[in-house]
Amino acid sequence: DAPGLLSFIHNRLDYKGYITGSEMVAQLISQCSWFIHVMPAIATLRANSQRVTELANAIENVQRPREFYQQTGRSDFSYASQNPVFGLTIQKLELAHQGEDATPFLSAANLRFRRGEWTFLKGESGCGKTSLIKAINGLWPYGRGTIVFPEGVTNFYAAQEVKLQQVSLKQLVCLPGSENDHSDTQVAAALHKAGLGDFIEHLADESREGKIWDQVLSGGQKQKLVVARIILQQPGLLFLDEATGALDPDGKIAFHQAIKDNCPNVTVISVMHEAVPPRSLSGEEFYHSVVAIADSVATKKPLAPSLPRELTTILTQPPRPTEDKWLRFRRLKQK
Repeated sequence: DAPGLLSFIHNRLDYKGYITGSEMVAQLISQCSWFIHVMPAIATLRANSQRVTELANAIENVQRPREFYQQTGRSDFSYASQNPVFGLTIQKLELAHQGEDATPFLSAANLRFRRGEWTFLKGESGCGKTSLIKAINGLWPYGRGTIVFPEGVTNFYAAQEVKLQQVSLKQLVCLPGSENDHSDTQVAAALHKAGLGDFIEHLADESREGKIWDQVLSGGQKQKLVVARIILQQPGLLFLDEATGALDPDGKIAFHQAIKDNCPNVTVISVMHEAVPPRSLSGEEFYHSVVAIADSVATKKPLAPSLPRELTTILTQPPRPTEDKWLRFRRLKQK
């Protein structure tokens, strides 16, 4: 007890009083020591309770995403449906970042994707290709515009990164649905068409050689697994967000060919690293059109000039000699 010791030295406090005071202070400190020891725990508890409260508020807010994002920026997207004959329509679309005064980094006045059409998104890195397909799927928070989906058509969004859960191989192929939605035969057929036929006998297994499927399959094999999902579920709208990034050139061709052969009416909108989309082994184009993004504006045009099939057939026929036809006409006239 330093204060008591100082008084004792200057004879203002006798020895008995000094000892008694020291014992009382020591007892007080001992009784209050629990508070000193639990202070860090109290601080941790307070921080954790604050985090739980913030999480609860966030969960409550995301139940109304439009109102939630409008607190930090402009979010005025509207979604509707139309006859599937008219495909997918995008009108007066503008995408922006957070902030009320944020300038749109991408705009599209009017984009239409007909049923069965394959479209390739083209533009420099960071121009907004992925943001565009996220906005179509309701995954981009800020901006405005109208997206009209074909009625009764299911969507499938395939991203570059594929994280596999610790479930059976059959369940992985059936996601996001249930493994009870499809028979083993259907799942096996989808795996075979996707190039994963070697794993068919392991449909019921959650692991192989002690490793879960996320560790067993390579990046390219995981993307082939996505192809199996697409073939199995037959979506009407397919969004490929760099979904072939882990495949070599031949693998990219096989990826597209499997979808082309097994999903004849699917509408595909794709983002890839390549500046030019792949072609089939026979040289035919997989894609019919391209959406080019330049100077923050997205415009759509045919990938190659298209002509009616009848006119294409006529143009591919060998030409007949014009002179012979003229001479034949002269002879008929003379007769």
